Formats: sequence, C-alpha cells, structure tokens
Amino acid sequence: MFKTANRTYKISDQIIEQIRNAILSGRFKPGDKVASEKELMSEFGVSKATLREALRVLEGMGLVEIKKGIAGGVFIAEVDMRTTIHGIINFLHFKTVSIKDVTMIRYLLEPPVAQIAALRIQPDDILKLESMIMENPAVPQTIVSREIGFHRYLARMTENPILILVMDFIDNILNDIKFQLDLGTEFYQKVANAHQAILECLKQKDGIGARREIEKDLLEVGNHLARLSGTQPFDPTMLLGEPLFLHPQKTPLAPDRSLNEVVLQKDLQKIFGEEVGEKLHKQGVVFRKIGTGELYFIALEDLSHPS
Repeated sequence: MFKTANRTYKISDQIIEQIRNAILSGRFKPGDKVASEKELMSEFGVSKATLREALRVLEGMGLVEIKKGIAGGVFIAEVDMRTTIHGIINFLHFKTVSIKDVTMIRYLLEPPVAQIAALRIQPDDILKLESMIMENPAVPQTIVSREIGFHRYLARMTENPILILVMDFIDNILNDIKFQLDLGTEFYQKVANAHQAILECLKQKDGIGARREIEKDLLEVGNHLARLSGTQPFDPTMLLGEPLFLHPQKTPLAPDRSLNEVVLQKDLQKIFGEEVGEKLHKQGVVFRKIGTGELYFIALEDLSHPS
C-alpha cells in the first residue's frame, strides 16, 4: 500500500505525505482503518518512534485518529471545520494580518453573501437571526460570539462549504481582535442596530438593500477597530490602486444613500462612448450606480435643462 521510506529527506515527512495523499485521493474514507502501528512500521521500514512522530502530526492535522487496544490502530478521521480553522490560524500567527486586511476580505465576500441570503431566507431563518440580535448577554466574550454569529449564519445560507469555511476563519480572527480591544456596550448596540437594518432588508428579500447595509456595517466596524488600535483602516475607494468611485453627489431625484450611489464618469463614458459620455457630463448629467449590480440612475444635475 505504501512505499518504504528512503533516506533522501526526513523520513517522518515522507510518511506524512504518503498517508495524506492516500486520504486526499479518496483511497480512504472517514472511519476506515489504515493499518495497525506494527503493519505501518513494516511497510515504511521505520522504527516505532519515527512512525509515531509522523502519526502525531497527522493527528494534529485532524486527518487520522489513533485508537488503542486490540482493535486499535490508525483510523481516518473526519476533518472538522474547527481543526481546519485552527490550522490556518496557526499558520497566520507568523504573518502580519491587519484590521485593514480583515475588513478588505469582508468587503469582498460578505455583500454577495447577504444578497444570496435575501433570496433564500425562510421564516425559521428570520426567527433565528432575530434571536441573535435580541440576546443581551452580560459577558463581553459572549457578546463578541453573538455578534459574529449573525454573519456566520448568513454564510451558512449559501450552502457553500468553502465560503462557510473562509467566513468562519475570518470571524475567528475578528473575534480575537475584538476581545483584545475595549469596545464597550455602545459599540455592540450600534452593531445590533446595523444587524436589524440588514435583517429588515432580508425580510423584504431586498438583496441590493442587504448588500448596502452589510457594507455599511462592516466598514463602520473596520474603521472603529482601526481607530482604537491606531492602525490604517481599509479604504474601499482605493481597492484597485486608484479611486473606484468619485465623490458622492446628491440630487433631488436620487438622494445619496450609500457608497454605491455615486457619480461614475468612467462608466458613463464606457457605456455611451468617450465622446458622448464627456458631452453628457458637461451638460450636467448625473450618473449613479444603484447598489452593486448593473443598475444605473441617470438624471440632470441642473433640472432647469429642458432636455
């Protein structure tokens, strides 16, 4: 089943690689017995100490489970999300992950999640989300867990295991950041209010509104955490190295409601052509992108124009 380990590089690493590859290739399924320790020692041609060193690493990865006794041996474990997240967190412990980084990835992922949730939400989901908002725990750590749970629940509504894993991982980092800072009850009240606004959009199955409210929520949280920690906040207008949006501009027909309702001169030129787009802009045309989709609002900045 396995090849005898050679001396070209660390033997325990070879054992780890072979067993891991066998699991990931589908040769083993959760609950399957790989072999006894004695059988594995014979197949790999290694000592008990070397084999156990490799098995400890595989067990730490959550890939195998070591059972003692006559019916014992090495069994394939079902990798759970907690083990995976802890492994990633351990890796990132030696990297520099800033509040700006966390807010940026939330900004990229969570608005579409909210829009999907708006399409799929059921009465039971509404009751669950309402209970999360209404809870009033006394312990600060519980408040952090409750507040993060709202976002995790929305991720689970996508039914995408990769997205759920990533969102859970991000929220674990956010959990640690919040626990280290003195946020106070006022902060959590504002978060609860923001979640209520998101939920109201979800109840109406208003995907664009849910995107708008969750963007506002995560940006306000990110900015607040950055201020408290004295670090640089995430600026969504500089996501691509240049301003994505120009300044927000109010008009009687389209009151400014969010960062997404903005004047987009570049889009104006892109859709109508550079010459026509520039001409329209000079004539006082206000061009706004509504929400985050491909819906646009066009109006005259100066309503005195007869055309």
